[in-house]
Amino acid sequence: MADVQKMELSKIIKRLEMIKSLITMEEEEEISTHISKLEQLALSAEVEDIISCLKDKLYSKAVTAIEAFINHKNGITIYLDPEIDALKLEIKALEAAINFLSEEKADLEKLIHEFSIRHNTELGELLIKILQYRKENTKGTPHQQEAENDFKTYHQEYEATKNEQVVTLTTEEQKELKDKYRNASKLCHPDVVSEEQKELATKLFAELSAAYEKSDIKRVREIFEKLEKGHFYISKSDAIYEKKLLQAEMEKQRLKVKVLKEQLQAIKESDTYKTIRSIDNWDEYFTTTKHKLRLQLNNLEDGK
Repeated sequence: MADVQKMELSKIIKRLEMIKSLITMEEEEEISTHISKLEQLALSAEVEDIISCLKDKLYSKAVTAIEAFINHKNGITIYLDPEIDALKLEIKALEAAINFLSEEKADLEKLIHEFSIRHNTELGELLIKILQYRKENTKGTPHQQEAENDFKTYHQEYEATKNEQVVTLTTEEQKELKDKYRNASKLCHPDVVSEEQKELATKLFAELSAAYEKSDIKRVREIFEKLEKGHFYISKSDAIYEKKLLQAEMEKQRLKVKVLKEQLQAIKESDTYKTIRSIDNWDEYFTTTKHKLRLQLNNLEDGK
């Protein structure tokens, strides 16, 4: 019997044993959850019949069928290293951590993106003029190169985003955007899907992240619905059955968690993020800053 078949059979037997115990303890409300998980496995006609009995609440018949199935299958020698289940569970926990950290990173990047667009819209033209004056006024001085670089860098950033607008969403739309993004990212994050899905997942996740950053709720909704209908996500841990490969995958996931934490810390320590964190009211901040920049520009134009 192949390793995959052994693993599937082992899971089926464990799930049926749990269902039998729930029936014995009269915990009927929990049975449906285990039926749903059981239906995700490759099932034989015997197990399909058991599920049918359970759904029809024919519990006596179901218990008899479960006992017969388990007794028959126990005649087949099935050895699975108990550490394999523990490794799979740990990988799933690491996958959950990767999703959580990725969501936090996406939220911070979205916040910074929206601030940058607002910054360019409100202050961009004033800053371009001020930097232009500074570039002209530092010619032939030790500060000339720095001023030219500052002007060139900001001008490129401004031109790249000057036509972009911050999308205004209602409170309900903001909640939907975040919920659908998070649910979709769990289904297609390239660091947690199986290798066979990685190429497609990478493309979909990039589209999803870009749409989320721009608050494109329509596109996020479309991607989520596409993923949900396609039942896309397969955890790497569910696609690996060898202990050494599981151990190697676990180390990879641990490294990815470490990298994500470092990236988050770098964002939180950036000047832009610190500035955003220090602002209580964006409207007041941009009004005050615009006034200061106009005074600065006037002084430059007057040659002061």
